[in-house]
Amino acid sequence: MNAARFNNALRILLSLDTSDLINGGVVDQNWGTAEASSRDQVRAFLSDPVREALRMPDANFDRLFALVESRQPESKSTQIRSVSHV
Repeated sequence: MNAARFNNALRILLSLDTSDLINGGVVDQNWGTAEASSRDQVRAFLSDPVREALRMPDANFDRLFALVESRQPESKSTQIRSVSHV
């Protein structure tokens, strides 16, 4: 993964909403439902996706990763903007 692809992955992560998480299989009985936790995990994800992703069970994290990757462009084309480093 290069810097541009990583940047794009972060943008995808920040753009996900509740329906994306449900349709991507990230929300299940182990994460994101009232049965899974007394706290609102989906709302926590929408507020701070990185922190909440790190708290997810491995299987849910794997599905989140697959969801983000499915939205990445297929190739390293001009679809991914270049990232300059300071």
